[in-house]
Amino acid sequence: MTSLEDLPDELLHRVIESLSLNCKPFTVPSAISRHSVCSVSLVNHRLRRLSLPILFRKVSILYDDDGSGVIKKALGLNMHLLPLFRELSIRVSLRSLSEGEIALLLVDVLSRCTCLEHLVLPQLSFGRGYLLPIIEALNSHPSDNIRLQFVSIKYVDPELLNISLSRVICGWEWRKCFDEEMKLLLAQGMSIQSICRNGHVDESWMDMTYPGLTEISGWRGNERSLQSTIDFLLRHPLLERITLSEAHNCDMTPWRVAFTSKMYPYSVKIGKRDFPARPWGEGNSVVKIGEEWLYREVKVVFQDDVSHGDVETVETMVRTLRKALPQPSPTYPCVGIDFSLPVGEYLTSDDLIGILTRNMSDIRYLDLGKFLSDILTRECSRIHEPGSTVQEHPIPGLASFSKRLRQLEAWSRGGFFYGRTQTRQGEWVDW
Repeated sequence: MTSLEDLPDELLHRVIESLSLNCKPFTVPSAISRHSVCSVSLVNHRLRRLSLPILFRKVSILYDDDGSGVIKKALGLNMHLLPLFRELSIRVSLRSLSEGEIALLLVDVLSRCTCLEHLVLPQLSFGRGYLLPIIEALNSHPSDNIRLQFVSIKYVDPELLNISLSRVICGWEWRKCFDEEMKLLLAQGMSIQSICRNGHVDESWMDMTYPGLTEISGWRGNERSLQSTIDFLLRHPLLERITLSEAHNCDMTPWRVAFTSKMYPYSVKIGKRDFPARPWGEGNSVVKIGEEWLYREVKVVFQDDVSHGDVETVETMVRTLRKALPQPSPTYPCVGIDFSLPVGEYLTSDDLIGILTRNMSDIRYLDLGKFLSDILTRECSRIHEPGSTVQEHPIPGLASFSKRLRQLEAWSRGGFFYGRTQTRQGEWVDW
């Protein structure tokens, strides 16, 4: 009978790698036993030899009261393991350390972890002069793949404007680093992983190219031309998500053109999501699926005439909307639905639940505008006799509607659902 030990190293390596697929990075200190590969490494010398490069490929050093002590101790006790590190995340409080101590600590990490490819420091921003020796150590690191990731860019010290930044990755918040400074940093080779524009109107930033860009937030949009937006997207093939500013109303964008085409023959208006941020955040958003940009978070107001009592057309509109959203969804879409005509005057809550169950059961964040309030208010007024006390609630019957919807298998199997609607006075109510 063949045992595990009879397999060649190549197959054993694949087996051990499969065990690590769903594991979090190896954590220092304490959480050793939570990593499944750790147990394999303790079986015998052969499995340990094959396991260690996988076990220590991704390492995370957790917070301690003395952050520098944890790191130095971890490095000092495991000198023979440091060349195995490929990705290192240091999650400690650096605020208790002086700038000089931070520089010495990181230079030490870079000098010891000779095969490191990625070093993440969530609490450290780029820009201060004390980072110069760190960047110099980074540039002289023997691994060509090493990158140092900073959470953001602040004031840029002149000392950092005369050194290569080709191994530095940052997020860019416009209010902390203006366009002229960004041009200099890009010329030095810096990679920009994310951009936050805060709804700023100036579009000159779109003339630049940002290596490594994957996400943009607070983008007000490009008012110049559709082609200029397309050119920008083509120059950034890694870009996969854009969150739009609340002020964004530009129709000439690739996602709006694609959405309008998919919604044909219906006419829709993209609404502004002006209610509180939880859980959607500010503005609509789009994601890249294959080579196409599609809305992931969007509020749609149907503009077409609908005959009084024509429930079938209402459902066809909702079905068309779902087909225009990402299929299959990379993450659960957030969708708002409303109508320019008062469909709530004849649509029943049973009609609406049926429409949503048949067409929107994979949506987990749903805004139904004011028409749901109209439906429930009308139905509640029929239940109560004249002179009786009506339930005091911004939208009577909303709790019952929510309970009925959540009890259906199509909505309960996802594990969670979040909805909100507007009262006739325009106030938002969660359900």
